[in-house]
Amino acid sequence: MSNWSRTDNFIITATQKSYIGAKGIFDSFDLKLKMGIADPDIQNFYNDFHPLCLAYDDGYSSWNSLRSRGPSTTLGVVQLLEQLSSTLIRAWDIAIQSVYDNTTTEYKSLLPHHRIPFQTGSINSRAIAINSLITAIGTDANLATLKTKIAGFYSLLTAAMILQKSQLQNIDNAILVLDAACKTASEEAYKIYGSFVVKFYKTPKSIDVFFPVSLLKSLSQSNFTATLSNDTPKKVFKRKLDVTKHTLKYTNVGTSIVNAYFTNGLTDLHTPGTPIFAMLPNTMAECNPTEMGYTDANKHLHIVNTGNETANIEIDIMAIN
Repeated sequence: MSNWSRTDNFIITATQKSYIGAKGIFDSFDLKLKMGIADPDIQNFYNDFHPLCLAYDDGYSSWNSLRSRGPSTTLGVVQLLEQLSSTLIRAWDIAIQSVYDNTTTEYKSLLPHHRIPFQTGSINSRAIAINSLITAIGTDANLATLKTKIAGFYSLLTAAMILQKSQLQNIDNAILVLDAACKTASEEAYKIYGSFVVKFYKTPKSIDVFFPVSLLKSLSQSNFTATLSNDTPKKVFKRKLDVTKHTLKYTNVGTSIVNAYFTNGLTDLHTPGTPIFAMLPNTMAECNPTEMGYTDANKHLHIVNTGNETANIEIDIMAIN
């Protein structure tokens, strides 16, 4: 039986991708409801949702405090799990579907529960999910390259788990609390959405006022990923940025430095004499676009791997608060 998207909880789909993104969705929805409380129905919706938003914010604060406690300059368990849920499982799923449609038995044997085991649950359960996927791929030649990438990430995660052994229980507790708060708030928001459909069934576009539509739809892409297996430059994006309002957050999952630089689009090679930025291996950090050579004339971001090992790169355009 095929899936009917209209009965999917689209809010859970959006919030499971990232704890950071979920916070933005919940906080915005909470504020929009509050602005409409002159209406008794919306006052009731706000009264039901607001405590759940606060509970998520409390859990987020505990989780966020652990993000900065990674070992030295390398990515810690929290950061690696963040990338797993938001970027890597999406890329792995897409790669598998390019070989096996998601309705086939082959796909279902690889990802029987789709992306959920990689996006929620304890540290150990997610590690088991990754290892199970590696085992399920086995000797499938069609997925050999993907298996190598997954195994590389699994090695990084298990190494980080060993290095942060004393912190794992605290991380686990924070993740489980945050997962539960996210699920509860998402379900309540979806219930309220249903109530809005009833309330505004003749004018459904009125519902847009109360939901963070741009966050739920991701109208303008701000997250970019790339896998670099050789030293060929790869274009990430072309975008006009405001260097006073934007920073670039990068995550480099790999063992090699990856250089980043902007060009005018006529070449993918770095122009001598212009800035070039070294994204350190197994690291998450932020920088101003000018550090990579951004100007209004140079708006094309390229990256190139300096080593022999595969590097998985994620770059986010972040608004400066």
